[in-house]
Amino acid sequence: MTKTRLYTPGPVETPPQVLNAASGAMLHHRSSAFVDIFLETRNRLAEMAKVEGEDVIILAASGSAAFEAGLINTVPKGAKVLSINAGKFGERWFKVATSYGYEVVEYKLDWGNVADPLEVARLLKEHPDCAALMTTHSETSTGALHDVAAISKAAKEIIPDMFVLVDCVTSLGVCDVDPNTWNIDGMFSGSQKGLMSPPGLAFAWLSERAWASVNNLNSYFYMDLRKERAAQQKGQTAYTAAVGLVQSLNVALEMLLAEGKEAVWARREHMNQAIIDAAVSMGCTPFAERTSPAVAALRAPEAVAAPDIVKAFAKRGMTIAGGQDHAKPYLFRPSVMGYADSYDVITVVAALEDVLRELGQDVAYGSAVAVAMKYLNTTA
Repeated sequence: MTKTRLYTPGPVETPPQVLNAASGAMLHHRSSAFVDIFLETRNRLAEMAKVEGEDVIILAASGSAAFEAGLINTVPKGAKVLSINAGKFGERWFKVATSYGYEVVEYKLDWGNVADPLEVARLLKEHPDCAALMTTHSETSTGALHDVAAISKAAKEIIPDMFVLVDCVTSLGVCDVDPNTWNIDGMFSGSQKGLMSPPGLAFAWLSERAWASVNNLNSYFYMDLRKERAAQQKGQTAYTAAVGLVQSLNVALEMLLAEGKEAVWARREHMNQAIIDAAVSMGCTPFAERTSPAVAALRAPEAVAAPDIVKAFAKRGMTIAGGQDHAKPYLFRPSVMGYADSYDVITVVAALEDVLRELGQDVAYGSAVAVAMKYLNTTA
């Protein structure tokens, strides 16, 4: 028998009590019992996102839908937008904007690199009519963490009234996300990453200035965030709510907030870095210029094909993520940002030792495990 383990950057391992929350008797989505749960979930979600008392819209959709909704509910149709493309998801937002007919200025970087605020400023000086900037925060495909605070500051020093829209799908619940302090206008995320809940819910927060942008927008129906805002302030949704998923999310948020946001961020960064340090001791290389705590994006040793590492983990009952597109031959991406602790780190590292030995690498038994354990036990 082989026990299955999920170590991907989404979906993630989910606590039993979170799964159990959705397994009871079905509640009607218009019942008073569900209204109470929905309002409590909204309040907890806003606290996790550091926007207490403000509206974080919950959609029955994926995180991609939330970003798309934020774009078309905020930015006038046909407007010029700056798109930071440094990975698979930055590329997705470029494609979304293009599909809606926006004039897209692309700031394209090699995968693994992060956006330079000075280059953002330079591009906006060349394009002073840009209405919005789109970026990822944690680029899951590369393991890179963009400095959104610095990007937003640079952008708004050039165009003060532009909208800054940020994909926080693998940063919310994993590291500091602070929409108001960073002066951004849209924050979008999903349930199946740092919030350690099942897939299927998307979240959208807009600044008051973004909510007020109502002229000459693209057409939409289901993704009408203003209609949702009015309904959700009353504990309702405009359309049928994903009742079980909301119940699960509510329990997951309760667990995370009980631990404390800062403690959760520190723990996840600590565990992720332990995997990276241990992997480096075995000949792997960190891929990202600035590491996101959501995922250990690692370049395989030169003589090893990354897909073989992913397959060898799967043979041991463990699912990790490989590289995407052109990075598939050399990149692999384990993650412990879900329901995981330090002993999951040790499991990942021990498995990687075993896998690399199987693939012909000279890795001493327990050597990388010792690196990880020392880091976990001696670093605050």
